[in-house]
Amino acid sequence: MNDDAFQEVNKSLREEQLAKAWKRWSIFVYLGVAAIVIGVGVMEFMRYQRNEAIDRAAKTYDAGFAAMEASDLATARARFSELTTNDTGFAVLAGHMLAGIERDLTNDQAAIEAHLKNAAASDKGVMGDLALLKLGYLQADTATRAQLEAMMKPLLDRPGQAALLARELIAAKALAEGDVEFARDTFEVLDVDINAPGAMRERVSRALATLPARAVNLDAPAPTPAVTTETPATPAPPPPQDATPAAPTGQPQQ
Repeated sequence: MNDDAFQEVNKSLREEQLAKAWKRWSIFVYLGVAAIVIGVGVMEFMRYQRNEAIDRAAKTYDAGFAAMEASDLATARARFSELTTNDTGFAVLAGHMLAGIERDLTNDQAAIEAHLKNAAASDKGVMGDLALLKLGYLQADTATRAQLEAMMKPLLDRPGQAALLARELIAAKALAEGDVEFARDTFEVLDVDINAPGAMRERVSRALATLPARAVNLDAPAPTPAVTTETPATPAPPPPQDATPAAPTGQPQQ
């Protein structure tokens, strides 16, 4: 009977302690659960917003592309212009499209360059590299080799076919400026690069075939051959002689 009473009292004490603890800490439990629910809700909302933004940008891009296919370049330019500051990945595509449309509509070099610069700044991947290459080709006739090298530096600092194409462009500019040996050296490296595109290697091979032969200075003194001095061999010492003298003929040896 006494044991049952003690157990009942202990049970009551535990329940009272748990009730006090829950009363004290329950608010934090509720806040933690609420934070988790709100966090998940915010993430889902942001994902929904992002998907909606991508969907709207895709529809705008499709509208611009359809207008361009219908030769309505003014409408196409208006639609693509809406995407120049878009952060969903369509800005670089719009920049490429706007550069082509501007060339066909006005051939305004400054406007074309501005679109290509915007495309290159919008993407650090392949599409951005292509925009930078287009910009280099566009300015190849007016820019100096040093200016082209500075412009192409982001491509030259990393491997890839875009870097090889940039080197080809710089070598062609060097050739146009009269630096035949720099152009020859660059073309020869590109000609044997297994990663170079086939069409580029064909262009490089044709360019090498048109270059004049390397200049050879016949008046330059021939290099002096190295003179080697032979050290005479040291004669080998004679073999040791037997200290015991040979016995005369006909006498027995001791």
